[in-house]
Amino acid sequence: MRGQRSPVAALRAGAGGEGVARSILVIGAGVAGLAAAWSARRRGARVTVISAGVGETALAGGAVDDVPWEQVERAARLLGSDLPAGDLAPAARQLAAELGLWDVPQASGVRLATVAGRIRPARGRDRALLDLGSLRRTRVLIPRAARAAWDADALAEALTDEPFARARGLRFLPVDAPVLRFDDERQIADGDLAARHDDPARLSWLLDRLRQALEGAGGAGAILLGPWLGARAPRAEALAARLGVPVGEALIGAGSPAGLRFEAARDALLAAIGAARRHGRVRAVGGEPGGPGGPGEGVSVHVEGEDVPLAADAVILAIGGLAGGGIVYAPPERGAGPDLAARGGAPFALSIEAPITLGDARGAFGVVSSMQGPELDVVAWPRGERPGALESVGVRCEGVRAAPGILAAGATIAGRARTVLDAVTTGLRAGAEA
Repeated sequence: MRGQRSPVAALRAGAGGEGVARSILVIGAGVAGLAAAWSARRRGARVTVISAGVGETALAGGAVDDVPWEQVERAARLLGSDLPAGDLAPAARQLAAELGLWDVPQASGVRLATVAGRIRPARGRDRALLDLGSLRRTRVLIPRAARAAWDADALAEALTDEPFARARGLRFLPVDAPVLRFDDERQIADGDLAARHDDPARLSWLLDRLRQALEGAGGAGAILLGPWLGARAPRAEALAARLGVPVGEALIGAGSPAGLRFEAARDALLAAIGAARRHGRVRAVGGEPGGPGGPGEGVSVHVEGEDVPLAADAVILAIGGLAGGGIVYAPPERGAGPDLAARGGAPFALSIEAPITLGDARGAFGVVSSMQGPELDVVAWPRGERPGALESVGVRCEGVRAAPGILAAGATIAGRARTVLDAVTTGLRAGAEA
């Protein structure tokens, strides 16, 4: 309607007009969204973070990588020695310090044991995970536990045979230690068992059992446990301080309690910096053509179930990639029904409506020749140094800018490394530029 102010114009006018802090809306509350919100708040912006549930970060295992760890491992194998670790940017290190969840050493990376029997490099770690990097010529105890995903004997054999362990003289020894207290702990989820160790009394009980295991084994250099050491915060360091040897978790895949610990630390940090939180599922993001500064200024955000759109000066998309649901695999045949698809199209789509362009590291997507989309058996998975299509699809950006008033961060951006520290880097930049 002619003469009617847009939501963004009304927002600014109601707040006092010129000189008012910019309003930034961050969609997504994973690592990238947190970094963007933190960065924007440092510059005085009013920040709201909106999310609808669990994303990629909450499902991650707690390894803090800067580049894919397989690339680091291959390079170290070619060079015959570990690669030097690059230092974090000051803003990234400050964010990590305020989050209080990660250990990212200044001059070196860490080495993490996985439940699959690998010892892999990482730039840093959730503080509950055991870092094997400083250990030399010693034994690491692995308590047996009657849980479906925990086989201490097989794990000890596999880890002892790892090249890193052989080079450092590390031996992994399975031991009998009653680390499970109640019968139901044989079957409950890792997150539920981890939550029980948030109780100081339960942690003290575990401490006594681990001390007995150390004495029975004649000592050891460290103790490796399953992913059970705290859901609200990492409890491994408290155990290690009282035992006198490092204690920590093995790294697992999706569903680690590390995601719960991140969510708790994230919520505390967002509250500390004064960023607002909203729960909701965003359906569309669009420009505000009637904004006070002329065409294209301001952004409106349409949330499911709300009649009035939210208004902001800029929006940051931190909604993840294909794994996190930010990008959807949608070949033309998806809507074909019993007949052929009505039209061709790109095989991927953003999970929310927005004026952006999707692509990968090679360029923007166009209409595919097959209604089934690309041949995923050929292009979906990594090959050598080339990332797979499922890891590189995202929003095409100039830096972190996807469209006027719309920025992106983390795995939402096409062609970026799907790692924690890359999400931090792009999130910090998006928050600074919004």
